[in-house]
Amino acid sequence: MLNIKHSLRFKLIIGFITIAVPLVGLLLYSNYYASNTIREQVADSNKNSMILYSHQIEAALNKETNFLYNIAVEDPNIAALSQLLDDPDEYFLAKARILNTLTRYHRFDNSVDLQFIYSVQKQDLFNTPIKTQSYDELQSIKTTIEKLVKDVHPDSPYFREWKAIEYSLGKYALIRLVDTGDDFYLGAFVELENLMIPLDLIHLENGFASFVSANGSLMTNTAAIGSHRLDANLASESNEVYQVVRKDDRKYIVVMNQIQGTDVILSAFVPESQMLKNLYHFRRVIILISLGALILLIIYLVYLNDIILKPMNNLVRGMRRIKHGDWNTRLHSSKAKEFAIINETFNGMASEIHQLKISVYEEQIRAHKAELKHLQLQINPHFLLNSINIVYNLAEIKNYGVIQLMCMNLVKYFRFTTKTNQVAVTVAEEMEHMESYIKIQQVRFPERVTYRIQIEEGAETAAIPPLLIQPFIENAVKYGFDFMDHPFHIEIQIRLLGKDRIKIVIWDNGNGFSAEMLQQLQSGDDLEHQNGEHLGISNVKYRLKHIFGQSTSLSFDNAPDAGARVTIVLPFRTVEQFTSY
Repeated sequence: MLNIKHSLRFKLIIGFITIAVPLVGLLLYSNYYASNTIREQVADSNKNSMILYSHQIEAALNKETNFLYNIAVEDPNIAALSQLLDDPDEYFLAKARILNTLTRYHRFDNSVDLQFIYSVQKQDLFNTPIKTQSYDELQSIKTTIEKLVKDVHPDSPYFREWKAIEYSLGKYALIRLVDTGDDFYLGAFVELENLMIPLDLIHLENGFASFVSANGSLMTNTAAIGSHRLDANLASESNEVYQVVRKDDRKYIVVMNQIQGTDVILSAFVPESQMLKNLYHFRRVIILISLGALILLIIYLVYLNDIILKPMNNLVRGMRRIKHGDWNTRLHSSKAKEFAIINETFNGMASEIHQLKISVYEEQIRAHKAELKHLQLQINPHFLLNSINIVYNLAEIKNYGVIQLMCMNLVKYFRFTTKTNQVAVTVAEEMEHMESYIKIQQVRFPERVTYRIQIEEGAETAAIPPLLIQPFIENAVKYGFDFMDHPFHIEIQIRLLGKDRIKIVIWDNGNGFSAEMLQQLQSGDDLEHQNGEHLGISNVKYRLKHIFGQSTSLSFDNAPDAGARVTIVLPFRTVEQFTSY
């Protein structure tokens, strides 16, 4: 069998994969590279917007921080508060003047939602008006501020930067405190919702902006991405990378920037589908080109298979059939001119080889038949000498009646043996010939030779090679007859073994085979001597082998209380069947 790794089909498929995979991979990579480039450009653009707006928020918060410090240092009412703690009326008037100052400033600068003052000694909180849409929210803001200023300590980070604080469920604000040094705190409060970037300002297009805590949790638009947390380490201005966040079937590109002076991060969420909408047609073209290239390569592979691989496989298959003896194999014409010539040449060679093999086979059959006829004729001179010797002895004693009988049997005998054109005879014909031979021996040895032939019904029509049994009868007379006290008896039994075989048993009451001879016969050694002895048995064995092959058997032994016994088993054939082989 051909190793598949060495086949032409395998090599072509490997070549196809070697070309197709890098090509499709290159196209897909270019598609990915283009998409990634767009993402980076959009992310960079939005990053710049985040930085710009972050600086604006920083500037506003820094301005508010500076204002608080200036009030704490320069406003005389702030300095007078600590001295008016025991005078309620003056204390109240001082608070009113401070709130008026804060309100006037706040009227022209609304970067914060409210400002407040807290007295540590009196635990008194007073603030500018709170703009809210509900009383509950107002109370939440006041409660949150009061709790913060009561619990805060001098080294708290609220005195160093703007800190995010949750004042209501899911609502956050920035608070900054300034210590006046007289047990009074100034502070500012700004809701993160009011610091949100207008969507039309940074052109997010179906995206959104949000403030993010230091741990990556969203503080505004909290329901937009569910429980996802962002990586706050990517909020540096110098870092140009972006994050990808998935929510349901939407994907967002996220850019962030840390707002200096606060603990919050400003982030922008841009939908990837919106970002790549202008790239859609380009990506579609790339994908179509990739699919088209793949389809073309597959069509080309099918085309190669049709014009090269299939004819090649047919040629290999035809050669294998020829190798296994199917000489009727022919190849059909191919679409390719080269394979058409090869197939035509193959068909011609197969036909010529078939004819040549038939001719050689017929020649072998003719040689085989000639050899069998030669073997058949080899028996005749051997018996002829004995017969002439018998007639000679009868002539000496002038027994003309017996000579006539002898000659009549010799005529029958030699008429049968000289039919060299006969390939097979029936068992009945062969037995008639054997009777002629045995009667000749009876003439030779009066009252000293007896015989009996038993043929089972139906076995007489079986066909056997001519002169198959005579050599064994002749050898029995020659070697087994020793002028015994009783007549020499020859027994021939022919019977059927089922429907497809016949069994021929020949035995006598003579001396039997010697131990040395029996060993030679049973071992299958060649018995033909240089002086021509045992030529008949060798010829029978040779003829049986060439005619019947392994479907016949020839065995020798000595019968109990008797002489030699020969057993032949042959396939059952009629004369017509025999000659058709």
